[in-house]
Amino acid sequence: MRYLNDFSMRAIYKKKTLEDPESENNTYSNFTLNRDTQFCCEQFKTLCKKFTVWSYEQGKFAIVNNITYEGHSVQPIDFCPFCGEKIEYEDENNPKKIKKKKVKEF
Repeated sequence: MRYLNDFSMRAIYKKKTLEDPESENNTYSNFTLNRDTQFCCEQFKTLCKKFTVWSYEQGKFAIVNNITYEGHSVQPIDFCPFCGEKIEYEDENNPKKIKKKKVKEF
């Protein structure tokens, strides 16, 4: 019996909790994308090199949803906007187990 991995793009990040310098006793989370992330397609990889697509506040890839004079809002994405591949988000400090499918051989 052979096993196949369910392939989806894995975005591995590291979550850090930092003290907020603007207020006492408050913290915020910073999610940093691992440089070794393997992208699902060249188009998405090229986009990420040219533009800031990773949201450090949310720990996900995101696209700009709304632009105003005060700033902009972003919408997190779970699928590649080019090839439609599912993006799996994984904290490197708390890794998920990889699922395997059984494949019958004829």
